[in-house]
Amino acid sequence: MLRTGFFACAFAALLPFIASAQEPLKPEQMSEETIPAGTPKLFIADLAIEHIVDGRVRIFDANSMKLLGMVGTGFLGQIYIPPKQDVFYIATSYIEKITRGKRSDWLEVYDSNTLHLKSEIPIATTRAQALNYRPLLQGSVDGRWIFAQNATPATSISVVDLNAQKQTAEVANAGCYGIFPAATNGLRFATMCGDGTFGSYTLKDDGSAAERAASEPIFDADKDALFIHGERDANNWLFVSFTGNIYLVDLEGAAAKLVEMIEMTKGVEGDWRPSGYQTHAFHQKSGVVFVLMHKGGTEGSHKNPAEEIWAYDVRNKKLLSRSPTTTAFSVALGQGDDPVVYAIDLVGLKVMRYTSDAAKGYALTAAGEQKAGNTPIQAETQ
Repeated sequence: MLRTGFFACAFAALLPFIASAQEPLKPEQMSEETIPAGTPKLFIADLAIEHIVDGRVRIFDANSMKLLGMVGTGFLGQIYIPPKQDVFYIATSYIEKITRGKRSDWLEVYDSNTLHLKSEIPIATTRAQALNYRPLLQGSVDGRWIFAQNATPATSISVVDLNAQKQTAEVANAGCYGIFPAATNGLRFATMCGDGTFGSYTLKDDGSAAERAASEPIFDADKDALFIHGERDANNWLFVSFTGNIYLVDLEGAAAKLVEMIEMTKGVEGDWRPSGYQTHAFHQKSGVVFVLMHKGGTEGSHKNPAEEIWAYDVRNKKLLSRSPTTTAFSVALGQGDDPVVYAIDLVGLKVMRYTSDAAKGYALTAAGEQKAGNTPIQAETQ
């Protein structure tokens, strides 16, 4: 009798909770916000190495480092963030059964403020499925064409007409890699070749294929190889080499030409060399390039994490400052009067924000950081 009474009391005590549990759940009210126009944005591409079929690009407020949104990039999707536009582009692959099955490749166009998909254009299924590098997806100076690097492993470049919303050509660039559009001709782009030359292409008006015009040798691929990442300096492109030299290359003409080679590390002790993936960022107004550097450089150390970020005055050929950083692999910046520098720490899986001081040789001061996903690899500003 005592046991029966106990269970009766216990059941009675549970009745309010059972009644509460049976109340219908209120549906969550979903809302949508638009990023205010003019917000300076920082894009971080995350190839998500642990679930590589499901990459993404995170968009942060470049000032506050607040996360504004995220867009999926599929399997090893490349991003192109054009300056002064309200769109961005992703070239990616989708596999029908996630890890097997039919493959389809697309150029996707997104609104930078709503992050909505605006259009998608089918492209050749030869797209390079590779780590994120800026030269693997680029746009023409007039905004009409998008160029995507292919590799099967034979290399070629897909040409997409944004006006017609279709691919118009696949241009062979055998032995070469990367895309560097001209600054004065929307139909022209160049590519970096393994023999130390650059190949230049000028498309026909309809975007159909063009033949490669090879330059004279510009760098020695065995003794002073160039990193694939390039930065535009007005009508020239600025590259850094494995040993620490700066190459200014004119890619505007029918064939590329070397403008100047500058020995950035000359007279500096410690065998300092550039390293990382996105190795340098150029500030157009000041003529200063910010370069990821590591000490004790040797053959094969070009992918080591950076220990310092150097500010180098390209026009006056002078090292201005050396700022410490933490295991940085990629660097980008905003183009304000005093540039803000963003460096990706691939070990800490974060992006670090630095302000610079022109009066102190553009020395950097830490000004915030933010977690940036599983495998953050490329940084771009808009």
